[in-house]
Amino acid sequence: MTRRRFGIGFGVIAGIGLCFGAGAWWGDRAARRYDQWGPERLISTAIDSVRANALDALPSDELLRRAVSGMLRELRDPYAALLRPEGAREFRGLLRGNAQGLGLTLRRTGKQLGIARVFAGSPAASAELRPGDWILRVNGVPVGAGDPERSHGATVNEPVPSLTDTSRLMAYRPLTGDTLLVTLTSGKWHVPATSDAVMLSRTIGYVALTTVSTNASDELNDAIDALVDDGAKALILDLRGNGGGVLEEGVRIASLFLPRGALVASVTGKAGAPLLERRAPRGGRWEDLPMTVLVDAHTASAAEIVAAALRDHNRAMLVGEPTFGKGLVQRVVALTPDLSMRMTTARWMTPSGKLLVRRDGVGIDAVGGIMPDVFVPDAARPDAMATPPGGSAFTAARMLRLADSAAAVALRESWSTEPLSLLEARLHFRIDSLAGPMQGNPTGRSVLIGEATRLATVRVLEVGGKPDVVVRYQAAADHALRAALDVLMPGAQPLYVDAATALRPSVLQSRRKAGVASSDTSQR
Repeated sequence: MTRRRFGIGFGVIAGIGLCFGAGAWWGDRAARRYDQWGPERLISTAIDSVRANALDALPSDELLRRAVSGMLRELRDPYAALLRPEGAREFRGLLRGNAQGLGLTLRRTGKQLGIARVFAGSPAASAELRPGDWILRVNGVPVGAGDPERSHGATVNEPVPSLTDTSRLMAYRPLTGDTLLVTLTSGKWHVPATSDAVMLSRTIGYVALTTVSTNASDELNDAIDALVDDGAKALILDLRGNGGGVLEEGVRIASLFLPRGALVASVTGKAGAPLLERRAPRGGRWEDLPMTVLVDAHTASAAEIVAAALRDHNRAMLVGEPTFGKGLVQRVVALTPDLSMRMTTARWMTPSGKLLVRRDGVGIDAVGGIMPDVFVPDAARPDAMATPPGGSAFTAARMLRLADSAAAVALRESWSTEPLSLLEARLHFRIDSLAGPMQGNPTGRSVLIGEATRLATVRVLEVGGKPDVVVRYQAAADHALRAALDVLMPGAQPLYVDAATALRPSVLQSRRKAGVASSDTSQR
């Protein structure tokens, strides 16, 4: 009986051991099979096979780079990209408000290649190049005229192939007739988050926020502080052309104008991830300052966070065109010391719970983005070098020649900029006499002369070092800005006539010291 029990027990133990061994064998086999065809092993095997057998194989590091690029491409994420060290540095630099390069934008107008913009603090600014200068040679090579039809007139920026990190430029300044020889070396500079912080009237300030980079909230706060010191009782915040930046910085910017605890945005990651709320960390310093916000099709990402939060909390009305519609958040992940990967990792929602979708269409019929409260078509700020409406590249080139010629006379003969209305009238008369007849197109001639007069006036003010007056003067032709001004103070107009004397800081200071109440009685 004992032997029988012992035999049964031994059989049970042996059976269990056999089952355990079979399970281990099967599990090991399945593991080997999974390891062979699992995602990581599959990619490794494919790369090894291509490297060993492909007729025109690439180096291993290039194969890996292209494999990752293909994976990102299959995500259908328009913002995903594989970044080399310089690309990653540039991306992070932009978020911090830093830029790298020569610091100028070139634009072809007919047969003429001119400087359209010079960035403050850049190597081009240090070399004292100015918008309106013509580029004649780059590194000793004459700049070709190009094809005006291909360049679409004066509205398209074109790269110059011979422009390098160290470039020798020969430039011509039509306003003075001087020829300039400068050597530009690519460098780093800080791009201010705010620009054009000026008083549009005695009580309304204006500030353009160009990017939502690190510390942009502090720069904006300082700009508003200075405007309030100059008498601002209301504010126009211009977010047109602001492509966004750092999400948390956008939250801090919106918090300047919202009460403590106000919901600014909600952020969510992959499906099932918790919803994270971003709220104003403290009471906004400018919580009671009346304001309107300008937006357009290029207002995107973190700039849209600001616009949506202020509108949803009834803090400001939006004026302009529907925004871009980029309700996504990107992150940069380092893969190796030489490669980084940028991809979309989260979505954000407005305080009212709306998910933003990419804008599609134009004008009032556009779908997506944030629809403004007051729609104003063509909301971009006026471009001093743009082709006149309905004009050609030839018309744009002629407009520039007329403007430069009249401005050169004004500077040579030291025409006064005060009152500004008289300067504008003298320039208009000069350009009218130079333009000659345009047979069969009196309307086109009138538009040409008007645009050339505006540009010539801007040229004279810029050379005279009056950037604040330029902003106020340009505001007269900015329909969206005038609408925003009207929202704050119905019937108000930008103060540009005789602006050089009417809004000098010393005048404002003396009025406050004398106890004179600020008003907008000087508006015209």
